Amino acid sequence: MRPTLRFAAAALLAAAPLVALAGPPAPSSETLPIYDSTSVGALAIEAASKAAADSGRRLFVNFGTNDCAPCRVVNDAIFEEPFLTAFLAQFIPVFVDVAPGASGRDLLARYGIDAGKGFPAIVLSDEMLRVAETTKEGEMSALGAKGKEAVREWILKRFQKTADR
Repeated sequence: MRPTLRFAAAALLAAAPLVALAGPPAPSSETLPIYDSTSVGALAIEAASKAAADSGRRLFVNFGTNDCAPCRVVNDAIFEEPFLTAFLAQFIPVFVDVAPGASGRDLLARYGIDAGKGFPAIVLSDEMLRVAETTKEGEMSALGAKGKEAVREWILKRFQKTADR
């Protein structure tokens, strides 16, 4: 082997452990899925309803798609601290994928949600787990366009006062 090739081979072999340790780049939160496309929406809602009943919290059903920009804003608004802790004290969230072909898409009709109005669409329950409010007119899409603080403000208005609980 010629000295130049030997040097190049030695350099590659020396660098190999560093590349292996680094691993692939971490996925961006902008590309991670929000909605589980393999989940059965009705079963996810049923399980979340049971958890809500067991914990005395209300149900927060978020219908959307992974390629929906306002859905990402709503997700980010919910999952940033300190809001997340307060949100989880009030609600059991369930995220249902309603992309074309997803099993959850059939649930939209049950709640009177028109996919053409935009996503996400939110269904909130009352304490008895009855539907208390449904966004059907693209309200959350419009709030998502305004940003995370507008989304949080909308959700905060739906929090129950501690004395009411």
